[in-house]
Amino acid sequence: MSKHLRVAFGAMMFVAGLVVIPATPAPVLAQQEQIAGGYAETSNSDPDALAAARFAVRRQAQKTHKRISFRSIKRAEVQVVAGLNYRLCMTVRIKRKTREVTVVVYKNLKQKYSLTSWTAGCVTQ
Repeated sequence: MSKHLRVAFGAMMFVAGLVVIPATPAPVLAQQEQIAGGYAETSNSDPDALAAARFAVRRQAQKTHKRISFRSIKRAEVQVVAGLNYRLCMTVRIKRKTREVTVVVYKNLKQKYSLTSWTAGCVTQ
């Protein structure tokens, strides 16, 4: 095979490869990132997320008989179920020490909150 023919053949295979491999449209990529029924990020300043955070702090303080104060939300996520689950990575103060915790707060269809979990550290998922 001549040099020019090999170059032309190689160029043709490269172009064919581009045609055969379709580009994935942007909406498909967005759908892959969001899992149906999974958590989606929400704003750290979302009023409902803040209300869930404050509820979690009050409930955990009652449960442990410790003085706990809310400082800030570092990451907020929401999951739509029969109601809403809020998974919050937040900063709190316990016995004069600042700590990071991850909480899950459930808000039912009647707008009542319940603390599902309280875990030391910020859990990334």
